[in-house]
Amino acid sequence: MNIPHVVIIGAGFGGLNVARQLRNAPVRITLIDRQNYHLFQPLLYQVAIAGLLPSQIAYPLRTIFRKQKNITFQLGEVTEINLEACYVRMNGSVIAYDYLVIAVGAETNFFGMDSIEQGGFQVKDIQKAVSTRNHLLKMFEQASRAMLTFVVVGGGPTGVETAGALAELINHVMVKDFPNLNINEAA
Repeated sequence: MNIPHVVIIGAGFGGLNVARQLRNAPVRITLIDRQNYHLFQPLLYQVAIAGLLPSQIAYPLRTIFRKQKNITFQLGEVTEINLEACYVRMNGSVIAYDYLVIAVGAETNFFGMDSIEQGGFQVKDIQKAVSTRNHLLKMFEQASRAMLTFVVVGGGPTGVETAGALAELINHVMVKDFPNLNINEAA
């Protein structure tokens, strides 16, 4: 019996949901992602404001699917998709499929504002959230020499949560860590 092969590109919420829905299906699944973990993106802002550690929002994919027998995980990046011949190319190898699910996520839209894209800090992945956190903490360390001004661009869920969490960080944590700092100057 030939078991259909399902290739899922992307281990975000969409890719994980498809893989879990197919856990009892008579299929063979290959899940492909550039990272070996699932990132709970809604809490990235907490990493960016030093409220959580990256390990608290990143879960190993192999652990998530340890008990699911019809799935294998491949770490890598798909460089080619051939819809006619039904294969994907990844890290020099070719993986044939019967069904393909593309769940690669999205990119930030800067709405043509190049200065924000180039000079701003994004909160889209762990590395960028940690970079944002490090910059934020560095600014507090330098606060005795300069005024603290932070700009949050975007009024969606991540922007609103980031602004609120930043206010909490300033008013409840940094005021204790920097007792000589006039927190009223932070804007």
